[in-house]
Amino acid sequence: MKVLKIHLIFYSFIIITLLSVAGCGKNNDDPKPYDGPIKRAVLLYAVASNNLFSNLLSDKDEILEAAKNMNLNGLSMLVYQVAPTGNPQLFELKRVNPEYCEFVQIKEYTRELYSTDPERISEVIEDVRTICNAEKYGLILWSHGTGIDPSFSTHGVGEKTLSNFSAPLESGNSVFVSNHPLLYSFGSDKDLDKDGRYYDETDIDELANAIPDGMFDFIWFDACYMSGIETMYQLRHKCDYFVGYPTEVYNPGMPYDLTIPYLLKDVPDLKGAAEAFFNYYANNASSSYRVATVAVSDISCIESVADYCKSAYTDASIPSANELQKYSRSSFGPFYDFGQYTRLMAQSNPNAPSVEEFEAVMDNFVIYKAATDKDFNFNPINPENYSGISCYRFSETDMTDKARYYRTLDWYKRVYPQAEQ
Repeated sequence: MKVLKIHLIFYSFIIITLLSVAGCGKNNDDPKPYDGPIKRAVLLYAVASNNLFSNLLSDKDEILEAAKNMNLNGLSMLVYQVAPTGNPQLFELKRVNPEYCEFVQIKEYTRELYSTDPERISEVIEDVRTICNAEKYGLILWSHGTGIDPSFSTHGVGEKTLSNFSAPLESGNSVFVSNHPLLYSFGSDKDLDKDGRYYDETDIDELANAIPDGMFDFIWFDACYMSGIETMYQLRHKCDYFVGYPTEVYNPGMPYDLTIPYLLKDVPDLKGAAEAFFNYYANNASSSYRVATVAVSDISCIESVADYCKSAYTDASIPSANELQKYSRSSFGPFYDFGQYTRLMAQSNPNAPSVEEFEAVMDNFVIYKAATDKDFNFNPINPENYSGISCYRFSETDMTDKARYYRTLDWYKRVYPQAEQ
């Protein structure tokens, strides 16, 4: 009886061990080489030749940590990065063994173009399309950002280059370094050229021109201040869903180990990823890090929002800045809550549609939003005024370079009655 009992214990231990080993490899052990179509590819476009480069390295490690527990069959994750030194590179996520993934370089680019140059952005996106030939694509734009604050870039696109704006830039809103203004809408690519300039950015209209229409089902800006109605409307043909932050974001940015499992899948769960992002900051052990805002918007509803605003803004009185919930600090913007701004505009206009109609439109447009109780100024964020989207408080009497650039944006042309004159 004693020998039989020992045998039973021994065989039970073997069976349990085998089951445990099998269970550990169930989720992350991709079966034999996958030769089917790529169902989804996600491109992380990282302009990191600046003070954020160490954060990008951490983010790539977070992606690898998440990927080792994922089945990557039919999925592709690519990272384009420009570092402070060396040539820009395009990496692809690869599984080396059941418990280990790595980023493998698949292309190197020259530094003849800034990574904020629309030509380079288009080139990388087309390379990703050629390499993956995926059914669906997602895009994460990673860098610094200041919404629609213009850089007046020197890419020579259209009439809004710096040389074509005769009025001086607002003294409080611009600092020049080697003749380049430290205002940018997306990206912060630093390098030396023959003229000694080392800074380049891309304006929102340039970015829209660089991204193909209809290619991406989501665009996520992992950058400050990009959840603005003007930015979203300029990119309305570029994605189905838009994710961004109306305020600043701490430099660690998105916690990719928590969000990539939601994003790198056949059908991305943008609400789940946004909630994971928000909870990471809202529940952070460090009280100084408990500041975050995020919103997920359904771009198919943006024209309904524009229709309402066009009616509401006609003959409306611009609300005082002191009435508005402000999301920016320093010289950027200033950016205010779009929902609150529009309600106040409508309330000042007796011919405007009802505010309840606006709320209904916004409920369809913003499908997820979250904000901590304070912003980066340590001022309270009133949840009743938080729409997840910012806007610029534009006045037709403003003749600064920034205001003149604003008049070139699609949002201005769409909703402001003066644009028709």
